[in-house]
Amino acid sequence: MIKNVWQKHKQVLLWALGGGVNTLLTYGLYLAFNLIMVYPIAYSASYVIGIVLSFFYNSLVVFHSPLSFKKFALFPMVYLVQYLLSLGLLTVFVQFFMVSETLAPIFVLAISLPVTYLLSKLILKGKDRAAEDELQQ
Repeated sequence: MIKNVWQKHKQVLLWALGGGVNTLLTYGLYLAFNLIMVYPIAYSASYVIGIVLSFFYNSLVVFHSPLSFKKFALFPMVYLVQYLLSLGLLTVFVQFFMVSETLAPIFVLAISLPVTYLLSKLILKGKDRAAEDELQQ
């Protein structure tokens, strides 16, 4: 059964695993950088490194996509869209649906993560190859 789940959802599971590891790694980098620089610069540096690591991991391990400068340049757009979508959804949940500020990010995450996965896949594999993957699953 576990093997079946792995085979059917391998890309998503690898993507989630990589995202978790990347989050922990960039947090560690932030803490290390914060020892030698002010926190906004430490955060920014670790965030940019996280995007670069995510690009390489997702390209090579998750989506088996050849590297290109075009994809590398487009990939940060995934994080811009994720941020703007998350901020908008957070506002909607808190102000319109009266969800607490503490719980609202959980709902936001549930919506934004699939969008982030699909955007990553679209940028790294292209529309045609991403559609082929969906048909194979």
